[in-house]
Amino acid sequence: MSTLKRFLTFKSMLSPILLQILFWAALAGTLYGTWVLYRLENPIWAIPLIAGPILIRVIFERAMLAFQSFDELVRIRRLLEDQSSNGETS
Repeated sequence: MSTLKRFLTFKSMLSPILLQILFWAALAGTLYGTWVLYRLENPIWAIPLIAGPILIRVIFERAMLAFQSFDELVRIRRLLEDQSSNGETS
């Protein structure tokens, strides 16, 4: 099946790719905001430098978990279909 057809029939998800792009944009924004705080000589700049990337990673990992779960369920379904088409039973 072609890639375009997989996207048009919702067999392949676009959101995981967009989440990865948004993750890197959020990380860059956090680092830029930290730099701005540092340049303004705000003493709190170290907190977003440390906590920002960790928090962003956790948020995006939780979002990606749903898509990874879906991919694993599809893989299990394919294995079960292959097993039933071969006449194997458990």
